[in-house]
Amino acid sequence: MNMKTMAEELREIPAKKKIITSVEYECRDKGTADEVFSTVTGIVTDHLDELAKITFDRNEADHTCKVEVTQNV
Repeated sequence: MNMKTMAEELREIPAKKKIITSVEYECRDKGTADEVFSTVTGIVTDHLDELAKITFDRNEADHTCKVEVTQNV
């Protein structure tokens, strides 16, 4: 049995939509935070026409980087 995921079912609704993805990374060292930031920069460069918004927030107190991407679909 091949069941669809919740996200797949929601994407099938025939209406204009934006998809928002949020990922939080544990960044205990500057190298990991730099890698996340570099990836975000690459996404902006390579996928600019697909983006509505992208944010990058680094919280040094709890050693996290949060990336939120809003895509036009």
